[in-house]
Amino acid sequence: MSPRPTIFISSVSKELRSARQLVANTLTFLGYEPVWQDIFGTEGGDLREMLRTQIDQCKGVVQLIGQCYGAEPPTPDPEFGRVSYTQYEALYARKKGKKVWYLFMDKSFPVDLHEPESDDVQQLQTAYRNVLKIDTHLFHPLATREALEAGVLKLRDDLTTLRRGAKRWALGVAAILCVIALLVIWLVRGQGKISTQIDKSQGTLEKIAQRFETLSTNGGLIQNAKTPEEHYHNARIHELGGNFSAARKEYSDYLFSNLEALDPWLSYSAMLKSAEGKAGAIEAMRYLGDKLKPPTISYQTALALLEEGEARLTKLKTLAEANPDFGPLPWLISQEFSEARKGDQTLADQRAEKEWLEKFRAANAAGKFEKFFLDKKEAQKWIETAQVRWAKITSTPDKVLENPVTVTAQQSNSGWAAIFSLTDFKAKELFYRLDGKGEFTSTGHLPYQSPQTGLPMINTFVPLPNLPPGDHTIEVKYTDKNGATNGPYTLKFSTGDQQFAQAKMSLNMVSGSWLSFRDYEGRVLLYFTTLMSYRPAIKEVHYSLNSEALDQTFKFKPTDKMFEVGDDLYLSVPGNTQYASVQITYKDGTKSPVQKVMRTQQ
Repeated sequence: MSPRPTIFISSVSKELRSARQLVANTLTFLGYEPVWQDIFGTEGGDLREMLRTQIDQCKGVVQLIGQCYGAEPPTPDPEFGRVSYTQYEALYARKKGKKVWYLFMDKSFPVDLHEPESDDVQQLQTAYRNVLKIDTHLFHPLATREALEAGVLKLRDDLTTLRRGAKRWALGVAAILCVIALLVIWLVRGQGKISTQIDKSQGTLEKIAQRFETLSTNGGLIQNAKTPEEHYHNARIHELGGNFSAARKEYSDYLFSNLEALDPWLSYSAMLKSAEGKAGAIEAMRYLGDKLKPPTISYQTALALLEEGEARLTKLKTLAEANPDFGPLPWLISQEFSEARKGDQTLADQRAEKEWLEKFRAANAAGKFEKFFLDKKEAQKWIETAQVRWAKITSTPDKVLENPVTVTAQQSNSGWAAIFSLTDFKAKELFYRLDGKGEFTSTGHLPYQSPQTGLPMINTFVPLPNLPPGDHTIEVKYTDKNGATNGPYTLKFSTGDQQFAQAKMSLNMVSGSWLSFRDYEGRVLLYFTTLMSYRPAIKEVHYSLNSEALDQTFKFKPTDKMFEVGDDLYLSVPGNTQYASVQITYKDGTKSPVQKVMRTQQ
């Protein structure tokens, strides 16, 4: 049994999975053990008994209320009526006298992509939201991930009362271990005082991490803390108990040891941010950093993370370039491009996230990540999350990430045209340049809106009426939904190759009408008009009458111009002809399937 109070997180997974993970991370930081439905399975059938078992073991429930209703039991609940599993979780918890905290998600909150729900269940969810709006436990609707994190942190005082039971459990364990504890104290006192600075004769950061893990397992404050790990342990205990002044003092005592460990700095800055706001956290961090000579990479990283947007990313990249062996940095930079940060990733975001995840995976494999953590469990969480992100990001083919634009050259009666395809559906504008001549030109927009961006739809059809035969290069770039320029990407094509591919595809599409019969002035005529429209792709045409022998050849004049049928279009055939068989030999030497065309007599 864990000494940490267990909190059940209730939410509709398909809509708020990412938000739920953020809440879980925040609760873990506050010293609680978060659980939710996905952790203990989603077996088929009715899940209510399983939910009751889990909620009975929890100290309270945090429910994220979004716009989705979610899955529901196979039959209405005898007590609550027709409710979703998510609604049932909170209703059951309140019935059992459990504390329930509701966090409303605003309509603008960045949710996970999901299929829309039917109108009837949407109405049920709206009714549920409206009923809860009068509940005194509610916070204001939350529009951003930062607001959600702050909302959970506001629960700190309310959650503190739940920890008392856990502390009583820990005291029981402490009583059992009393003899061992007294023996340890006697041994420590016999060895004299231990300096708070790293003592090279005693061991390395790894040994300190091992001793910290032992302290974390035993729980309870360390009286007269002397070593770095004891100060950090006490800082966490005081913080979880809401005694921030004592926690800050213990953090300072630890941090002055100037160890190259990242997680204590992140914990300290998070506490400062919660208690004093971002500006106060930055000021306190800089004050402490001025006293560290030299400041560690861990300190510089934690300070950089307090910056906003591009400034944060720039500082992290600068640190990573200067310190390639500091494994946590690639992971932190990858997060700057992730769905959790961006909400809706562009292909450029996905490429960047993948690039930095690759660097992180290499650093972790080389042993350059975990060694910078005192709390190895926290490091393992980073690794597991990175594995999930890697699986998600690699589900998009490399070809799509690296070449998001393709071009097809198409020939018609009016000449050539370029047809572009974009896999980044939320692109705002597309630019091209032909054969390296002149400046990039916008393809323009169509007179209707894109369903992805709400902006005018990009025009992807560009006429090239004067395009000469031969090999050509088109450079393409586009601006994504964030206004960032992607590219240029260099695309190459040959008019000959494109012409042949287009002709072959078109002939396959109309294979049933390659030939046609006509009774005219007492004669039977067999027309080859359709085939002659695509002469540039055809080497030979073999045919036969009333058989599949293909023993005759239709003669025609070769040409490089499409859609010009020429003068040789038909020939006279015997009046008893019932059908004709035909096969094309293309210019690349391949042959078409034999097509059989029946004569329909008038």
